[in-house]
Amino acid sequence: MTDTPHRPPSLAILFLMMFASQLALTIYLPAVVNIAEDLNTSLTQVQFIIPAYLGAFAVMQLVAGPLSDAFGRRPVILGGLTLFFVASVACGLAFNIEVLLVGRFFQAMGACTTIVVGRAIIRDGSEGKSAAKSMSYMGIAMAVGPAIAPFLGGFLVSWFDWRATFFATGLVALIALIAALPRFAETLHAEMRRPPDVIGMFRNYATLARNRRFMGYSLTISFLTGTFQTFIVAAPIIMVDQMGVTPTLFGFYVMIVPTTFMVASYITGILGKWVPLDQLIALGCAIAIAGGLIQFGFAVSGASTPITILTAILISNFGTGLAFANCYGQSLSAVSPSVAGAGSALTGFVHMGWAFLISFGLASIDDINVVDLGISQTATTLASTTAFIFLVWFVRPQSNA
Repeated sequence: MTDTPHRPPSLAILFLMMFASQLALTIYLPAVVNIAEDLNTSLTQVQFIIPAYLGAFAVMQLVAGPLSDAFGRRPVILGGLTLFFVASVACGLAFNIEVLLVGRFFQAMGACTTIVVGRAIIRDGSEGKSAAKSMSYMGIAMAVGPAIAPFLGGFLVSWFDWRATFFATGLVALIALIAALPRFAETLHAEMRRPPDVIGMFRNYATLARNRRFMGYSLTISFLTGTFQTFIVAAPIIMVDQMGVTPTLFGFYVMIVPTTFMVASYITGILGKWVPLDQLIALGCAIAIAGGLIQFGFAVSGASTPITILTAILISNFGTGLAFANCYGQSLSAVSPSVAGAGSALTGFVHMGWAFLISFGLASIDDINVVDLGISQTATTLASTTAFIFLVWFVRPQSNA
């Protein structure tokens, strides 16, 4: 059976899918204390809900990408949405922390398909600046979820309990699935698909890993997005427990942080028409480093307050927003469409893999403080700039289209 030409899925459907996956990341944050009390566990164990999600998200991308290259984008992304919905409901029904962590693991496995396959779908129909523009809108979707999730979660916890946050996530996933079923057309034609091949899959990954520009862009955005992970792991303890910020106000702070990312994503979508993409990435890295240094400076001087912590994160997050879509667009433009799924998967693995490592490391620190936050934020932004300079900037092609 030969594929007939299809129009790609609308950005609105991809936006909804990615929004659902990101909503699941932080919606439960206002309920951390409630979860610990209800499941009779410690706050430290509850904090591992984030690494469990990010770790599964990272690993599953290595599978979802090649599967979409072999069987097409539609079955993989719809199957992932179904798993996402079922696992979200299972999290809401969890009776101990172990079941909740397992549920989060499978929730992330399903959710990751919306990201990795969504990026491959964009690559199927565009490249270069066109792809970067579409990626910028997807970047907004990935910021909207974490932005409103804690705010929504706060209301759900006050009206119901912590379980409602997971049921709400499942509901959004179900809505996305229902919306996609009749409208989601296949974008990878049969003649471009690759049969399942485990050895070939690792060979593709090895080839991609040797592509300096591809890995340069992937590492750059991975380290940049580490700034947000440092915040969502460390801030609940530093701000609420140590500085006395109320849970309601903290939820408002968490809601504000991704807004700078959304604003920067919108700006870069406009500037990308006239400004070389690599210059926008370099600017984003510089701004992100500034935020890290501000955070560290206030921390070592003993002058940190909730406002200074928030301001420093906002600055770094704005820089991340400027670079995010451009890095993803440029990385996938550096590979063949036939391995776009694998390329998207490897980029996502590196991205989420670093998010897992930095969040796991911070969650493991007893009595985490503002100095720990300042060091981790500065280190991850410096790492992003180093990767960009030595793997991308010094090997740039003549054209940056």
